[in-house]
Amino acid sequence: MPFSAALKRITLPYRGLPTAVYIQVVCCLIINMGGMAKLFLPLYLHESYGVDFRSVGLMISAYGAGSLLGSYKGGALSDRFDPRMLARVFLTLSGLCLVLLGTALPLPAFLPVLLVAGIADGAFRPVNQRLALEPCTEARRPVAQGMLRVATNLGVALSGITGGLLASVGYHWVYLSDGVSALLAVIWMVWAYRRHPAPGIARNAPSRHEVAGRQGPWRDGVFLRLMLALMIATAIFDQTYTTLGLFLRRDYQLDPRWLGYLFTLNGLMVVFLQVPIAHRMQAWGMGRCAALGVFLNGAGYCVLNFGNGPLWGILMMIAITFGELLLSPSLAQLVMLRSEGRQRGRYMGVYSAVWSGRTLYAPALGTWIYASAGGAMLWWVCGLASIAALAVQSPAINAILHPQPTPADCRP
Repeated sequence: MPFSAALKRITLPYRGLPTAVYIQVVCCLIINMGGMAKLFLPLYLHESYGVDFRSVGLMISAYGAGSLLGSYKGGALSDRFDPRMLARVFLTLSGLCLVLLGTALPLPAFLPVLLVAGIADGAFRPVNQRLALEPCTEARRPVAQGMLRVATNLGVALSGITGGLLASVGYHWVYLSDGVSALLAVIWMVWAYRRHPAPGIARNAPSRHEVAGRQGPWRDGVFLRLMLALMIATAIFDQTYTTLGLFLRRDYQLDPRWLGYLFTLNGLMVVFLQVPIAHRMQAWGMGRCAALGVFLNGAGYCVLNFGNGPLWGILMMIAITFGELLLSPSLAQLVMLRSEGRQRGRYMGVYSAVWSGRTLYAPALGTWIYASAGGAMLWWVCGLASIAALAVQSPAINAILHPQPTPADCRP
């Protein structure tokens, strides 16, 4: 097969999407390649400011609380204002906060700046997803969601290199770099939307009366049931970032570098498989993909209980990454379907807030089970929790994919 034909076939899933998708994909890439400032925050506070570890955790929780609040409010505001304008405002605020954190900021000022940074970052996420997904047809939304995740993972991979190099010179340089990246993303969006107006996004903001007249997420039992299942699934998902490293070090006696190797494997799988899988999800069935994604997200950890050593860690990471590849695009598509004709911004805001909110309870819950009953019990609990999430979400997904007609729909 000629190289040009092979390249055309490989890139086929990425083509034919609305312009707004590509604008947001590039935006995500620029934002995430700045240096991963949040990853270095504990070291920055401890080594540069002498903050003890307990206080470091409390300060980081301020960012998490802000992110949770911002996730919902950002989505809600997009029901009333142009999401393109909101995206620029939130990113500008985030970039300025990061630049401030990179200066010789007095320690008492860190907490309010972290809170504002969390609000800005959280508010940007649902707006970013809405800008990318709303202009797409139902069949193409999983592909658009997949491309956002690929761009994010590519950016994180690049920032792992730049962040490490900058941190070796001084932690403040990581924050300055990350802040500049956010501001560059703002410039990119201003230029891109002027050059490509992206039909389907530009619209007049609805009035307060129009927004109030549409059903919101808090009175939607089907949607809330789906979000309850997602809360369980994200609590399981978060164990990769908290207890997995402890388990590999203490129970498997592996060198800490193995955690990095496993995350590299995760990133490579997302980059190379996310869009091809998302491209086929409509044919496979969104309900099946969501169910398999939730199951693998938890059951994959149980592999760790069947052996000891790097091989079992690799098999575990492959399983839970496949769960991640199926779960994120399918749930985003289901939320978009459910919010059709409703207060979509609020729906997207709640969805994003559930993802952000896991940091408030998942680490504490996972480490408590690990400390009380051991790693093996934690992984069995993750497997059982995935089955519980399946039981909770299945009726909700069925109601979204096969809605019952309302009396209004039956009128001639």
